[in-house]
Amino acid sequence: MLRVFIFLLSLVCLIVCSSCNDKADERMYRQLSYWDSMVDSVPQLVSDSLQRVDPESMDRSNRAYYGLLKVISDDKTYVNFTTDSLINSVSDHYRLHDPKNSNYIRALAYQGIVRTRIGVKDSTVYEPLREAGKLFAAMADPAPSLGYLINYFLGNIHYNNRNYASADEYFRRTLGYAREERDSIHLFDTYLALYWNEMEQKKFDKGKLYLDTLSSFYNRVSGKDFFILNAQSIYFDVIDEPEKALEREKELLRITYRQKENIELSRLYYNISYRYIGLEQLDSAMLYAQMATDMIEDTSYVYSHLYYENVANIAEKQENYVLSNNCRKQASELYKSSVRDRLDTQIVELEKKYDLSEAENEALRARQQNLRIIIGALILVIILIFILMYAWKVRRTARLKLMNAEYKMQQQELQAKILREEAGKRKWLLQLYSHISGRLAFLQGEFETLTQRYISSHPRVYREMEKILKNTDTELRDITKTLATDDETFYAYTQLKDEDGIFNATEKMLLMLLACNADNRQLATFMNTSLESIRVRKSQLKRKMQEKNMDTTLFHE
Repeated sequence: MLRVFIFLLSLVCLIVCSSCNDKADERMYRQLSYWDSMVDSVPQLVSDSLQRVDPESMDRSNRAYYGLLKVISDDKTYVNFTTDSLINSVSDHYRLHDPKNSNYIRALAYQGIVRTRIGVKDSTVYEPLREAGKLFAAMADPAPSLGYLINYFLGNIHYNNRNYASADEYFRRTLGYAREERDSIHLFDTYLALYWNEMEQKKFDKGKLYLDTLSSFYNRVSGKDFFILNAQSIYFDVIDEPEKALEREKELLRITYRQKENIELSRLYYNISYRYIGLEQLDSAMLYAQMATDMIEDTSYVYSHLYYENVANIAEKQENYVLSNNCRKQASELYKSSVRDRLDTQIVELEKKYDLSEAENEALRARQQNLRIIIGALILVIILIFILMYAWKVRRTARLKLMNAEYKMQQQELQAKILREEAGKRKWLLQLYSHISGRLAFLQGEFETLTQRYISSHPRVYREMEKILKNTDTELRDITKTLATDDETFYAYTQLKDEDGIFNATEKMLLMLLACNADNRQLATFMNTSLESIRVRKSQLKRKMQEKNMDTTLFHE
């Protein structure tokens, strides 16, 4: 009884703990959903909140949700990604455990985004975004924010690969989703992407239309003024209005401190220097050109050599050939270094593509191997089914044959029993007939005695009695005609078929009496003949049957 009580108590505690864990997981899911609703508007606040939570205390589902929100908040707060392991684990969780969750599409999209941020340039950036696009298209009620996210970054991939027509198609889809969700930040980013896409194609008139739309966002959307001024500066430089371009560049320098992104001051100084060169103000151009070289943080940057090349060009115009020569040497070294780095990057990309191709081929081979295994298994299953069906059929046939044999055996036993009963009856009837025949013979003898003693003196009575005896003898001799039987009755008694008319009526009667176990005396009495005549008839009949290869088991002595 004590053991039962302890078991029930443990069970109750387990149920209570499980219920508490379920409630805790539900509360955490509600909290994560609340942060998810804020991640676009206040990503820094969400990032700070996530840092105060221990993901190891969550269940797998909430841990994956936490990882997705962390990646999103890090992206929106401009954290430098160094690895894609976290978003990969999130994507794998949703793919294996909850593929219909919309978070799976978001995870795939951010896989491409994170890989772009860490500098990956092969197809591993494009594949997850394309998969996300397929899943998004299959959704019954897709969210516009998901459509924006997927198409915007697919457009960026095509833009970076100079596929401007495809990029334009994706950006226009992005614009439709941005309008549908009525998000001003998304609208601005889409118009900016469309502007740069047109400018790269040298479609400056269309670019101007998008620039006018972008300018309407000035001082209306936080953090976007920098991008508007930069777009205006480039446009004014293209249409050869350096004063306006320089004005926009200086304004950019002034608002840089307000930007959350890491702005490269060296690039700004270089642009300002370039604008002063266009205005033939070489001193100011040299000042900003040297400031640009001083602000270089990463000498491996692909365009770092341009900054020194710019200083060299300005020094040459100022006839400062020593400085110009030194800067050109430094620019040459940086260019060689950047070329070497680009070649290394290309080699790495080729290796990645080769590895990816090998992985795809391996996957294809594995898929073909699995297909062959499945086909082989199906063939084996079909063969096994045929074998089982054949075995079942054989067993069923054998069972039917056995049942038929048992039925025939039962029928034969029943028939034998009936024949035995009938044989007993026939034997009694033969005995009765023998007794009657004996009495008839006795009466005949008595009649003869009386004839000799008394009736001879009365000739008329004698003649009548003699007539009666002769008629009775004639009737007994003609009994085969009177009791003539058909073939069915003959076969029932003897199991012999007389299809060719081999036997006459007397022979049939003799065989039927033999089937009734009649002895020679009974046969002689029944057929009104002598024993010797019966023996002769039997011998002749047996020989006749042997010549016809017929069964003679009825002639048992």
